Amino acid sequence: MAAMAFVAIARPYEPSGWVAVPNVEKDSHVQYLGKFAVTRYNEQTKAYLEFIKVTEAEVLDRGTEHYTYKLVIQVHDGYAVKSFKSEVFQDLSAPGQPPVLNLDQRKGLAWTKSTN
Repeated sequence: MAAMAFVAIARPYEPSGWVAVPNVEKDSHVQYLGKFAVTRYNEQTKAYLEFIKVTEAEVLDRGTEHYTYKLVIQVHDGYAVKSFKSEVFQDLSAPGQPPVLNLDQRKGLAWTKSTN
């Protein structure tokens, strides 16, 4: 009977940077963040955008409980359907705290396309 030995090598966790979120339209957490971003934008700018859905999302993997999401969000703006990009920061180490809309770049709003 042969003896087998297994050796485990521990390596420090290396964050992978921006990672695309799969099945974004079915991801309830990402959809929640998109709706949050539109609601917060409306409150701060007195706009009347209506959330439709998040169509693309990436998450920044920092290896901590702090996550930044890049979202492409589809909205109704009156009768037009538009998409915009937004960044949302979420700190999972603080339960019960809401996400934070990144307002450093153009008040968290950057239009990407427009269709009627």
